[in-house]
Amino acid sequence: RGCAGVAPQPLVHLCERCCKCAMVASVRGPVLTMMDKPFGVPILPFVMVFGGCMSSLVFMEYVLKGDPNAGNFINATEFVFVLLQSIPSRLQPGTWCNFRPLLASWTSHLQHAVLWVSMNTLVNYVFAFNISIPIHTLFRSCNMIASLVLGFTFFGCRYSFMQVVCVLIITVGIFLASIGDAQRFSAPSVALCTDCASSAASPSDGALDGSPGTTAEAELSKWSLGIALLVLAQSLQATLGHTQAVFYRRYSDRGTRDQLADEYLFTAHIVSLLMILALWEDISRSARLALDSPVLCEFFPVPRRLLWMALNNFTQLACIKGVFRLAANFPPLAVTIVLSVRKFLSLILSAVWFGNPWTPLHTVAVPLIFGGVFLYSRCQSPVDAAPAKKVA
Repeated sequence: RGCAGVAPQPLVHLCERCCKCAMVASVRGPVLTMMDKPFGVPILPFVMVFGGCMSSLVFMEYVLKGDPNAGNFINATEFVFVLLQSIPSRLQPGTWCNFRPLLASWTSHLQHAVLWVSMNTLVNYVFAFNISIPIHTLFRSCNMIASLVLGFTFFGCRYSFMQVVCVLIITVGIFLASIGDAQRFSAPSVALCTDCASSAASPSDGALDGSPGTTAEAELSKWSLGIALLVLAQSLQATLGHTQAVFYRRYSDRGTRDQLADEYLFTAHIVSLLMILALWEDISRSARLALDSPVLCEFFPVPRRLLWMALNNFTQLACIKGVFRLAANFPPLAVTIVLSVRKFLSLILSAVWFGNPWTPLHTVAVPLIFGGVFLYSRCQSPVDAAPAKKVA
């Protein structure tokens, strides 16, 4: 929004897992019927957003609690799942093997796919670097920070003073949340001590690997790398968002935004198969661990982690459809508020149900971040008559 020569668009914040929701035209829900509106108001989108999105996050966290390095495995299953269910929409009517010709150029598809796959891979890979679900959710809710900086610098976008103020408020909030999360590693703790008895008996061994102090420092360094990867993922997502807008304008005479989004989604998931091949060793390792996980119960002997993974994929699909149904039936401001409330409830659920760290700084950061997001959605963008910068 606010790009030169382009009418401002309402800001709608979608799910924090990735920007997949902004593209999935092929999984849109059908037009709502009277059965969806028992009280005159469509309630099914709310059920799908709060039930689907929050359940998806819970199932994903169950997987990550068992294997923090399962980010690539989660990505691979989601990519394949979405690709398989999107194939029918890409086939020409009456055929089983002939795909529709692409509306946009192969070059644009390649640029888009590289950005999309890189961003989505990083988003889940960061969990291997001590990144908790609360700080991950807060970071993913702040995509407008990188979007504003990159939009102004490279894409000819202009922003109002109030938009800049809102982004500064959000930046302060995410800074405080990061400091609060880092406090987990600020002092030795029992959880970080690998051999507390021997350490207490031999104080002189404190400098050795495995001591509480050394372990805490190593974990903090690992966490810092995870935060850096999160920042990189946010920058890639912002670049992807602006690039999508450029491509939609460039090829608007060849098809609708829905048609373009559908084929960009499809080709991006085709390219994601290369990522799966490149990371196959890591993915197969997590798959073997999932297969070896304890079964759910005697009467349903399915490995728990595989079940959580499958439920994560199905509930994530319900989440995506719910977001589209919500956007189709309510104004952008209402959608922003609903999704912000959902993210806030996800934070509380993660902290209470899974015992994730929550400090007073998190408490201060949450209203700053979500308050800044809400105020940003209310800001008016200036219409700049200057020509937009060309993007290769």
